[in-house]
Amino acid sequence: MRNLSVVARRDVSPNRKPGFKSGSAPGLGYLLREAYRAFSREVDTRLDAHSVTHSQWVLMWFLRRAGSLTPLELSRAAGIKKASATSVIESLRLRGFLVAERDPHDGRKMNLSLTADGVNAMEEMSESVWQANQRIHADFTKQELEMLQLLLRRVLRNVSQEETIPD
Repeated sequence: MRNLSVVARRDVSPNRKPGFKSGSAPGLGYLLREAYRAFSREVDTRLDAHSVTHSQWVLMWFLRRAGSLTPLELSRAAGIKKASATSVIESLRLRGFLVAERDPHDGRKMNLSLTADGVNAMEEMSESVWQANQRIHADFTKQELEMLQLLLRRVLRNVSQEETIPD
């Protein structure tokens, strides 16, 4: 049985760092997480007609933007663990949306790129993703959206290990 008096003493230590307090308003991290989760659900719902998930769309979007990336580069760009990206990459490969080819300069590396079918699928799905973006833009003025983007970029700079934050 756990000694609760020891736990209670630890919780009231003067060296305890501030954290979540019962009854306090949600923190910025929580709100960012919940906003992202709600947006991801919205995109998933809209992409369901194309049998593509938001996670698949994100990887395809980064590949389209970069042209070609290794699986590690792609997972880092998307901000997910390589192990998590592996199954998404494989599902896209099986659908014919991307191809993996050996790097001509380093045969140990595999370069991923979108196929013509992958590019065409992205064109077809773009309207769905645009609609999801429009929904999150609702009720914001142009100035509010610009300020929100500015503030979110500042948050990213504050917590990012990357030297530059993409526009």
